[in-house]
Amino acid sequence: MYLKRVYTRDGYHYILSESCYEDECWKHRPLIDLGSNPGNYIEYPGGNSFYVKESLLAIVQEMAERFSEDELEKLFMPFVDPHIRRVVERFERPREFPRPWASLLSHEVLKEQKKLHSFDKRRLHYLRFGRVQMGDLDRRPSRFLQILTEKSRDEIEAMMEKMEMALRPHERRVYVYTAFHLQNHFRHLVTRNHPSALDPEKVDASFLEDICRLNRDKRFFEGIPRHDHQLIHPYLIKYLILYFDNDFVSGTFQNQYVEDFMWQHQFYHKPRSGPHSQSSHHEACKCLEISPEDFKQMDRQKLTRCYRRLAKKTHPDRGGESKRFVEITTAYETLLKMK
Repeated sequence: MYLKRVYTRDGYHYILSESCYEDECWKHRPLIDLGSNPGNYIEYPGGNSFYVKESLLAIVQEMAERFSEDELEKLFMPFVDPHIRRVVERFERPREFPRPWASLLSHEVLKEQKKLHSFDKRRLHYLRFGRVQMGDLDRRPSRFLQILTEKSRDEIEAMMEKMEMALRPHERRVYVYTAFHLQNHFRHLVTRNHPSALDPEKVDASFLEDICRLNRDKRFFEGIPRHDHQLIHPYLIKYLILYFDNDFVSGTFQNQYVEDFMWQHQFYHKPRSGPHSQSSHHEACKCLEISPEDFKQMDRQKLTRCYRRLAKKTHPDRGGESKRFVEITTAYETLLKMK
């Protein structure tokens, strides 16, 4: 069972639903409309205790294929009185999520995750790690993806919407860019993973093209009846809003590039002292157009300021050479480690 928030004429309502396996696919069944405040179905007998009203339990138990009173109480926990919720959660065991892949070997995990929709995998990856550049997800076993299994499309969307609410304003448009894998429309290896550095009109056109393609994807809408492909489905409308109501934050291209570089080279050995390390140090200083003596007097902030000044000049979209841009970023990383 799961709770889904839907918008109606009366405002937001919460629908208690469940996923069920029918006709060789996962579908969803609405059970009951809980109105705008599910907290109305919670009773407080006294002290620091609560329970879900017996009348609701009886209805859900009769309608649901798989009923668990404990599971239902966990769904209502966000609507419990805050003081009581803090007390209850203090003594409650950490929630154990289903782990259908727990006993699988790595190659079996790879086989299972290939069955998942790529749009779901990219969304979950960004929401978990906050990364634009994620490579080919199906080349490595990612057990965190198992929460996408044994769920209907409706339940997956309800889960994603809840997680998306935690996105900060500057992350929202980047999240949509990553989820729809708009990098595929750009060839430049340096800028394709940094949407703020790309032609905005081309990015907009690529997004509209891909959201229309997803809207026609029968595999994505498996188990969803009566979907008119001529109209954008409500599951996807929110991405139009997230994209066009937010902007790529300007001025963060260099920061994003540095983060990507550090992620790609996160496993490194500490430079050994000796002539070779000294040579690398001097070459890095020369690349950033500073002397080794100046570097010794710099703190991290001054070093970063120096790097950004050169990065702006060598940015590929400002007429600079990609090779030079990569060189100064590599040099910056070498010197930054020493600070």
